[in-house]
Amino acid sequence: MIRAALKNSSWLISEKVVGMAVNLVVALVVARALGPELFGQLNYVLALVALVLPLAALGMNALIMRELVEAPTRETEIMSTAAAYRSIGALLGILALITWAFVSSSMPTDERISLVVIGSAAILQSFQVVEFYFQAQVSAHYIVKMRAAVILTAGIAKLVVVFVNPSLVPIAAVFALEYLAWGLGYIFLYQKRSNGFAWRAIHWRYGWDLLKQAFWLILSGVAAVLYLKIDQVMLGTMVDKSEVGIYAVAVKLSEVWYFFATAIATSFFAGLIKLKKTNFNVYQQRLQQLCDGLFVCALLVATAVTLLADPVVLWLFGEAYRGASTILMIHVWASLFVFMRALASKWLIAERLLVFSLVSHGVGAALNVSMNLILIPSYQGEGAAVATLISYAGAAYFAFWLSAQTRPLARIMSYSLILPFTFGYRYWRAVRKLREALKLGKN
Repeated sequence: MIRAALKNSSWLISEKVVGMAVNLVVALVVARALGPELFGQLNYVLALVALVLPLAALGMNALIMRELVEAPTRETEIMSTAAAYRSIGALLGILALITWAFVSSSMPTDERISLVVIGSAAILQSFQVVEFYFQAQVSAHYIVKMRAAVILTAGIAKLVVVFVNPSLVPIAAVFALEYLAWGLGYIFLYQKRSNGFAWRAIHWRYGWDLLKQAFWLILSGVAAVLYLKIDQVMLGTMVDKSEVGIYAVAVKLSEVWYFFATAIATSFFAGLIKLKKTNFNVYQQRLQQLCDGLFVCALLVATAVTLLADPVVLWLFGEAYRGASTILMIHVWASLFVFMRALASKWLIAERLLVFSLVSHGVGAALNVSMNLILIPSYQGEGAAVATLISYAGAAYFAFWLSAQTRPLARIMSYSLILPFTFGYRYWRAVRKLREALKLGKN
């Protein structure tokens, strides 16, 4: 079982690394080919679609996994019902978004067309429910192979399109085809590897019960997307699309590192759960050490990126995106809190405090919207980056002081934040052993 789980995890991590690399290269080429204005329009449309995608999940992800593990004989009913409800949620969300786009007089025609094209295809993201079936079966390699093929094919298609016709609607069509390929790929894999979806298997009352259980998770998902994506939407609305393009470049270079935090936290999660049951004191020590390690990784990344931001942005994206370097220097420091939040998310699961996920995401969303309203008019992209830094700090750290149940982790994160000043004191034994080893090496 352990070997299968490790193999399953390695497949998932490999796919994330490949996807991250391909998407970064594609973003680089597309940004240079389109220029800040068109690249900003594209990212504005993608951010709008991302705002309604939580309705394609309906907060059911963890619940579906639980149901499949606890009642495997009801697999077809569970999967068909979940897919039906998620499709309805996605359809309603996209229809509302498209209606707003056509009512809004300020949105250019090309953006409206792109929004309709990408949004319509994004409805098929509701079939991402198939991932949880294969994860429950510890067979993620089927999904990984499909997604990797789609990512590579779509990446090549985007590069071809921007060289042949570097304009908004054609590149938006490729993004839509990518969503379409993912959705059809999920359906094909599930139909081939299981009993498949069945209209007659849909249990509407059972789905309604799941929806009621997922209510707080739906709100949490919406709040999370708000504080992750609302900055680009507000920049496009309050400034212009060129500023969105410059900001999007900085964000992509800043966020490319976030996956490693999730991978590290996930790798240690199972061991932490076991320690919590067997030796609580050691569990607390390991939590502190892991949080310290994540903080140090983020600190090194933020420092390196800050020092290299100017030459890297100019070399990769060109003179047109020079303004992204200052935004990047600010935005990358949010990684200090993002890395620790990766551990906090796992800790909330271990402590059965999932409802607090909504509280923290709500704090982040409220801070991001309010700070963007204050800072964007005067400071534009740099203001949005500061707002992001403040909102991430609020959601990942300060929100954990609000409840007595989460303050133990807030204290752990506090010790990590002051680690640069207390490292010698807290880890003096390890430092002494290292010195002794170095002396022995010299002798």
